[in-house]
Amino acid sequence: MPVPLHPRLQARRGFSLIELVMVMLIMGVVAGLAVPKLKLSSNRVEAIAQQVRSVFQTSQRTSLTRQFDVIVAIDTARSELRIGEDKDNSGTIDPGEIRVWRPTGQNEGNIFAVPPKGLNGNVSVAIVGSALRMIDGYPGIVFHRDGSTSSSAEVYMANSSRGVVQYRAITLTQSTGRTDMYRYAGTGTTGKWEVVR
Repeated sequence: MPVPLHPRLQARRGFSLIELVMVMLIMGVVAGLAVPKLKLSSNRVEAIAQQVRSVFQTSQRTSLTRQFDVIVAIDTARSELRIGEDKDNSGTIDPGEIRVWRPTGQNEGNIFAVPPKGLNGNVSVAIVGSALRMIDGYPGIVFHRDGSTSSSAEVYMANSSRGVVQYRAITLTQSTGRTDMYRYAGTGTTGKWEVVR
């Protein structure tokens, strides 16, 4: 028969090594599930920014190789990009010329949005440019056959699917068609834009 322990000795009994390992394992699994959710909005806004940048780069490449203008219009209300091949270089997308609408994931919280401050000061709209063209009521950019564009531009995007708003920006250089991507670090007007490599 087991001998009962003195009441003081029973109170001092601790956890076994197996119990401690199991608790730490459970905590690790819970932490592993929570961390990716914290970065979800950052990943989503990164995806929309990469998509916009990719559309710009592909449009420039198409205009150079096929020797006709490519028009990209941005529907900020529906968070969509409209890409059209202007094969006769008329400045409009005529019937029969290829048009593609590319959604940017509005149902996942991706939107074109005005950030707390722009790359070069305050901004009041999500698409900023020196000579943006209105194409069917949407701000647009024409990629020319020589690699240049009709306007320099700054395109601002955001995602707030987890309560924290994440901002990204794509810049477009008029003379060369070069694109760069930026991330907004910080909150409010005290934050700053950082280049994303």
